[in-house]
Amino acid sequence: MKINIQNMSDDLHEFSEQVEPVFLSKQMHDLYPEVLQVDVTLDKFGRDYRLDIHIRTHGHYICDRCLAPFEREFEARMLQIYQMGPLDEGLDEEVLELAPNAVEIDIDPVLSEMIILNHPVKMLCSEDCKGICPNCGADLNHEACRCGSVPMDPRWEELRKLIK
Repeated sequence: MKINIQNMSDDLHEFSEQVEPVFLSKQMHDLYPEVLQVDVTLDKFGRDYRLDIHIRTHGHYICDRCLAPFEREFEARMLQIYQMGPLDEGLDEEVLELAPNAVEIDIDPVLSEMIILNHPVKMLCSEDCKGICPNCGADLNHEACRCGSVPMDPRWEELRKLIK
């Protein structure tokens, strides 16, 4: 998504656009294949551009416990500051520099970063997902375990004697 900043007045500006996630890596595109709803509030003051970026889409995940595919709404918000020309001394390293003759801001790299940073670490279809039995492979959300009492590996027998 590119935002035209040429001849922009010092004020609040709002942008809303649906963006295809073609800028994402193959792996992230597989997880977020749907259109992104991007809402940006841009506050221009002098050489500075403060962007409040909000994105919404649906993630297509695989549950870490039961391996079932599921979808969940994905939402992220981020503030990003750009400065036209050379950066002022002492500015936070998170401020991005724009060329002095820039006419637009391309926020695709920021959108990609937002998705990566807000991607769930543990993907669960539900908080009470029971997962898969490690012995018989039964999906414990839909069926009972079929393995019953699992015989203990005889190599552990000597250690079991120490417990008793």
